[in-house]
Amino acid sequence: MDDFLVWQLSLLRDASVAYRSREMSLSRLVGRIEAIGNVVGGDFWDSIFDVVLDLESINSELIDKNREITDLEREGVLKSLSRLEEVISAKEAG
Repeated sequence: MDDFLVWQLSLLRDASVAYRSREMSLSRLVGRIEAIGNVVGGDFWDSIFDVVLDLESINSELIDKNREITDLEREGVLKSLSRLEEVISAKEAG
């Protein structure tokens, strides 16, 4: 795996950790994942597309209704992040 991809995967992991520790908003998280997915592209983007879609769905609901995230929605975000981490681990494993 080349250094560029290693770096991008590291940035994704860092974003996940930052969200989990409440250092990053959901909007920033979604933007970061989308940006990195677009930069890496190819089959990686295809493998994370559903995760991004799920996160964006929750985020847009919060923005549209101008409200805070519910416990159920937060649980959904955390499940999506777990799926993202599985994809990252699989990519790192080759």
